[in-house]
Amino acid sequence: MSVLAGRRILVVEDEFLIATVLCDMLQDSGAVVVGPAATVPAAMQLLQEDPVDAALLDMNLNGQWSDPVAEDLQQRRIPFVFTTGYGVNARTERFGVRTVSKPYSWEEIEQQLALSMVEASIPPK
Repeated sequence: MSVLAGRRILVVEDEFLIATVLCDMLQDSGAVVVGPAATVPAAMQLLQEDPVDAALLDMNLNGQWSDPVAEDLQQRRIPFVFTTGYGVNARTERFGVRTVSKPYSWEEIEQQLALSMVEASIPPK
């Protein structure tokens, strides 16, 4: 059983195919997918409406930095992992969270999400 089973994971990704694959992989692991959201306003709306345990956050959403979503997640103490084609950089380091570079594997996503939840002291279900 996956460490993500039963967890509510917000997916914020502007590329439709990537979002679809992420959602499928999360659901296959037993996670409950919140989203996906392709824009900052859509992600912020989902955070207002649905409780989440963790999030996968694309750093750049159609040319807009996802910083407002990252800031909101941090204020709520919700662990998240940046997914990005830019790799680790000053923007990702500013938030001090885990980063997975595109292209990535499911194993990387699952591992980094699990580690981010452990670091946030979210006990396993």
